[in-house]
This record gives sequence, C-alpha cells and structure tokens, in this order.
Amino acid sequence: MGTSDFLKMLFGFLNSEVKYAVLRNFESLPYRNDSRDIDIAIEKVDLKRIQLRLIALIEKCGWSIVTYLNSDRLVTWVCGIVQEDNRVELVQLDFFFHTSVFGIVLIENKKILEHRQFNGEVYHADKTFEFLDKYMYDRAVGVAYPEKYIQTRLVVKDNQKVKQLVAEVFGKDTLLACDKARKKELLKAALKWNFKRFGLGVVAHYWQFEYYHIKNYLCSNTGFSIGFTGPDGSGKTTVIDLLIENLGDVFRKAHVYYHFRPVLFGNLGEVAHSAGVKKEVDRNYSQPHRGGKTGKVSSMVRLLYYSLDYIVGYWLKVKSVTRITRLVIFDRYYTDIICDSRRSRIYLNPKFLYWFGRLFIPSLNYNILLTAKTKTILSRKQELDVADIEAINRNIDYLASKKGYYKVLNESTPQAAVQAILSYIFENQHKKNLKLLK
Repeated sequence: MGTSDFLKMLFGFLNSEVKYAVLRNFESLPYRNDSRDIDIAIEKVDLKRIQLRLIALIEKCGWSIVTYLNSDRLVTWVCGIVQEDNRVELVQLDFFFHTSVFGIVLIENKKILEHRQFNGEVYHADKTFEFLDKYMYDRAVGVAYPEKYIQTRLVVKDNQKVKQLVAEVFGKDTLLACDKARKKELLKAALKWNFKRFGLGVVAHYWQFEYYHIKNYLCSNTGFSIGFTGPDGSGKTTVIDLLIENLGDVFRKAHVYYHFRPVLFGNLGEVAHSAGVKKEVDRNYSQPHRGGKTGKVSSMVRLLYYSLDYIVGYWLKVKSVTRITRLVIFDRYYTDIICDSRRSRIYLNPKFLYWFGRLFIPSLNYNILLTAKTKTILSRKQELDVADIEAINRNIDYLASKKGYYKVLNESTPQAAVQAILSYIFENQHKKNLKLLK
C-alpha cells in the first residue's frame, strides 16, 4: 500500500476514534504528505487507548514502525514500507501531548483541541494555535519563527487570543517584544506561569523530562545505527548513497556518516609521529592495503588504540545521535578489522577479534556484510587480488553465521541490495518497537 492509501486509512481511523488536530501542513492530507513529518496534537491518554488498534492498522497496510521515540512531550513513529518495485516510502508521525520546552509547558493540548477545525478530510488546528505552537516553542529555544510560515503570522498577528497567551506565558505585550526577548528571559517567565498553573506539578514535569532524556540516551529504542563492511569493489559507497536517497526527507538530513571509526583520536601513525616515536608517516591513503604485515605486539597495540576510539566515540558521537529518531551510518566499522586485517594492519586471529569485539566494542544495531563473487569484484576494482578477496569473503562468511550480522550479495543492481537491506532493517525495527509499545 502506497503513502496516499496509507494516510487515507490512518486519518479515516483517527477521525472516527479520537480527538486530534494536525498542527500544520495539513492542506494536502490525506492524499499526500508535503512535509517531512506530520505533527498531531492528541491527549496522551487517548493515544494510549487507540495504540494497539493503530498498530494493527499499520500492519494491515503492510507498513512497519521503523523508529519509535517516547519523550515527555511527544511520541514519534516513523512508519515505512519497501515496495515490490524497490521504492521506499516513509511517513513520520509526531504525536504531541503539549507544547513544552525542558518540561516547561507553553500550551496545553486541550486549548488546541477545543478550537480545532475540520476541512472535510482531517481535523486541524485553527490559525491561532497553528501559529502559537510553532512560534512559542521556537522563541523558548531561542530561534526565530521560520520565514516560510510568515503568512500564518500575518493572519493572526492582531488576534486577541495570540496576544493574551503570549502575555500570559511570556509576559510580553506584543509579538515584536517577544521577538526581541532573550531565551532565558522567556523561559523564566514561562516557568513562573507554570508554577501558577500547575503548582508543585512543575517539579514532576521537570523530572519526567529528565527521565526520558536520560533513558533515550542510554537505550537504543529511538534512532538506529548501521555499519557496512566488505571488500573494495563490493559497492559499499554506491549502496550507502542510494540507501540514504531511498530514506528520503525523513532521514536525508537526519543522519550522520562516519568512515571506519568515530575518529575521536587521530590516525595512529600521525599520533606516533607527533609524539616523536615515529619519524615518517606514510600518507598514501589512496592505497589502503599498502602497509606491510605487523607482528602480534604491534597489532595488539593498534587494536587497543582503535578500540578506545570505538568505545568512547560510540557514547559521545553515536548515542548522542541515535537517542532521537536519527540514523548513524558507518562505511566500515570494527567488523572491518575482523574481515580485512591488511587495511587496519591488525594481524590477529579473526575468531579472537570477533570475541574481543563481543566483549569490549559497542555493537551497532545493524551490521551489513556486503560482498560479491570474486569475479564481480575484480571487474569493478583492481585493488585486491583473488587471494585477498577470497580471504575477506571467508571472514565475512564466518561473521554471517553469528547473530547480529546480515550478509548481502551485491551481484545485480545496487537498488536490489538496498531493498534487501531496508526490508531486513524495517522488519527487525518493527519487531523491536512492538516490544516497547505493547
């Protein structure tokens, strides 16, 4: 089922079952989605009531819940499907419980829902709250109201409800005064209003915000990470670029790309040169397999050095991204050390490297082993000889037998490989998210 039919089913269900309001960019719904995401105001208790039936509807349509974020102010479901013609379609649903910042409530949903309107297809916020939801949040985090929504502002700038709520929460008599105010000043006023409105409930709101913030940082239940490993000529770069393109607006700007490792620390040769331990550094990076074979001691030193980068870098660079609905992609990861020892110059037993990684190296959510037949690889690139390719493929086959690795033979088109990879990821993400939702 395509996006249009999926959205018709979704909003048909919402229209009959729950009180909600699309906050903005609703004009083309449900026939098409012209924005990156669909922001929906809904009471938390109502979403909980319809959640299981909503999941059943998504599954009935053949879609999957690819990412799931649960925070103090919203729940996000990124729903996706890989079509038979290899097209990937995604819809991000953001269910907002209130407009808030750091646990400080700016607008309660009941006000938005009291004034919702129906255009014959979907319920949506009226112009007043369409403007205020975005404007008050942006000002509270210290950014300007987007120019692309300027027409909405012009429509409501003299509206009494707008002036009343801005004065009540931010203590500013006009929008111009609010435009010029500092973030700290506005948050202080909003916090004062929160104490008047909720009393000591403000403390509960703040700790709820902190709880979800910490939980989402430590637990991989929001965004996800993918690592690609394979011999030169397997098509990794092409497949990665095509995968990002297939993920469309939802992830095109919401992803981070790394090569081999997080790179908190520099290349070992460069570090040794800077410390005066090594006189010269071979910087011929266009030939990654140029280095000679190293002994076990040297290999172990390299392993420990790069392992530190993987461990610390994971918590600082990877988890900081995947804690929200974002994607981290590695072109090669620790698995490359296991599969291609010449590249990293870590000449240790692949089985030892595998178990070392299991014990000490943070695992990515998905480890894709991308390869092809020796003849195919040689026809694409001449960087490796037959023996090298076959040695790497033997290590790939070893890893493919282990849990957490997925082998893809890239023999036909890159799009076919991307379809296989995304189908695998979507299926597993859906299973993982169902455990969290049910």
